[in-house]
Amino acid sequence: MSNKFKMIVKGDEADESIRLADLVDQLNALKQALNQVDASLGGGKASDLYYRVTKITMNSPATFEVEAVSRSGKVAQGRKVVSKLSRDIQSVMSGKRPKDSDLDLMESYKALVRPMQRHVMEVSFQFEKQHVQLPRNLDIKVDDILGPDQVERGSMVGSLDVLDIHNRRNMFKVYPVVGPKSIKCSFNREMLPQAIAGINHFVQITGLLHFKKAEKFPHLIKVDSIEILPEKSDARPLASLRGIAPDAYGGLVSTEYVEKVRNGEW
Repeated sequence: MSNKFKMIVKGDEADESIRLADLVDQLNALKQALNQVDASLGGGKASDLYYRVTKITMNSPATFEVEAVSRSGKVAQGRKVVSKLSRDIQSVMSGKRPKDSDLDLMESYKALVRPMQRHVMEVSFQFEKQHVQLPRNLDIKVDDILGPDQVERGSMVGSLDVLDIHNRRNMFKVYPVVGPKSIKCSFNREMLPQAIAGINHFVQITGLLHFKKAEKFPHLIKVDSIEILPEKSDARPLASLRGIAPDAYGGLVSTEYVEKVRNGEW
């Protein structure tokens, strides 16, 4: 498999031209999918790849030739990313979950067809001699593969960041100490002061945890409460407890007290 491929996009304007906003969204979706594929191949850690457009043809339809390039000159990684992108898309189209595909990667495949809900008529890829046209319902296929949410009440601890209240979204992300890179959190408008206060702090988020089948960790929390946890600098050191209860041993020194406990005399 080559480290190059083509993306073909047809708009619904005259001569199949594309609206600028839709083209930007389509290219961003492609970039996000490529980054997620790269990270999945590295066990969650991205490599040194970047992606460059080596050729653009606007002679209806618009065609973009994309190359995966390694800063260290390792061509193999770019080939692996392009190959996995091709295999994964075809797996999703056939209703199967691709190997080593976490929730973020699956969500990035949904985003590839989001512009088709507006003014993009068709999106397809050319991998060497193989032409793959994305179905308009690729996002539904992803949802069917992931299955419905399983919901349970619980809590997660992590750092609160990326607060978004635009158009009343009322969302933020929590970055857990263990588990997934981040979890989306939805909250009521009345909790905005607590959400703002929690930014860049470790918090305990309690609420309804939404899981996908075969996933160990939630992808969404509908928040009931936000508790800001004390910073390490706020915690009292053990040394500060010295002398806090001088009469705890009934007038005995600690060694005498322990000896009496061991002998069953207390």
